[in-house]
Amino acid sequence: MERKLDDLLFALMQNMTIAVSGEKLARDLGVSHSMLVRWIDKLRDAKVEIRGELFTGYRLTRIPDVVLPQLLRPRLRSSRLGKTFYHFYSVDSTNAFAMRLLSHGRSVPDGTLILAEAQTAGRGRMGRTWHSEPEAGLYLSLVLRPDISPTFAALITLGCAVALHNAVERQTGLHADIKWPNDLLVDGKKVAGILAEIQADLDRIHVLVVGVGLNVNHGALPQDLAERATSLKLVSGHPHSRLDILLDFLEQFEALIDRFHAEGPEVIVAEWTRHSSFAFGRRVQIVDGSRTVEGVTKGLNPFGALRVETQEGQIQELYSGEVRNWE
Repeated sequence: MERKLDDLLFALMQNMTIAVSGEKLARDLGVSHSMLVRWIDKLRDAKVEIRGELFTGYRLTRIPDVVLPQLLRPRLRSSRLGKTFYHFYSVDSTNAFAMRLLSHGRSVPDGTLILAEAQTAGRGRMGRTWHSEPEAGLYLSLVLRPDISPTFAALITLGCAVALHNAVERQTGLHADIKWPNDLLVDGKKVAGILAEIQADLDRIHVLVVGVGLNVNHGALPQDLAERATSLKLVSGHPHSRLDILLDFLEQFEALIDRFHAEGPEVIVAEWTRHSSFAFGRRVQIVDGSRTVEGVTKGLNPFGALRVETQEGQIQELYSGEVRNWE
């Protein structure tokens, strides 16, 4: 169904200046006219603005900002990431869909991309929800099969944050910061989060699903989020191409994974450290379950844990937790 909707929308986008008859669209897509009408309604439900003109047919009233496979594939510069692409106008959660694919025994190649224009139950870290406004953000998951020990899994998500950081800076000109472990900040507020889920044995990763939520063109955020979160558009004052950011991100993330396999974990540790103001000398309070650690950051260990020197001079290494500034 989603693939047919993509084909219909792409056909309308190729004929922006004219109305296309329903008969022609139905014939080209190989469906009945009644089915075409149902698909038009589904696109309208997904906030695509389509005008039905008497005696002439259908046309778009504006170019929708939709990341169609037909637009992504010709420009894809990565060789694995995004090569297999599932596109949805709405889904509960891209990570949840990826896990369903895997649990049903479907063949899911390394680098499979699942992207949704909107999520009805987007998830963040620590059980939080993720605000997923239609056509405004990048809501995606990547299915990865890295040939590494589970002890290095955290480095892949840190590498994801680095690739996203670089793509945002290159495509928008904004300065971004990475908050440990993998939140992206612009103007001191969160614009992106990363959620990873793993299936592994003691010595081998079977699959790593990395979910990304990036606020790109949100014109506003809910009041309960606005104090601590923002979007690239809200900071810069103008919209940005979600497709360009996505293509850049996929290329950079794949290159970083390849360097990690060739050169070792220090590659990602060095890149993350270079782009994060939280790496060294930051006074932080980290809440990890029932314990709270306060101190000054002293970089990452080889597995991606944050090293924090407490007031007593002890070095604590933390693999998870919520970082807060500590004054």
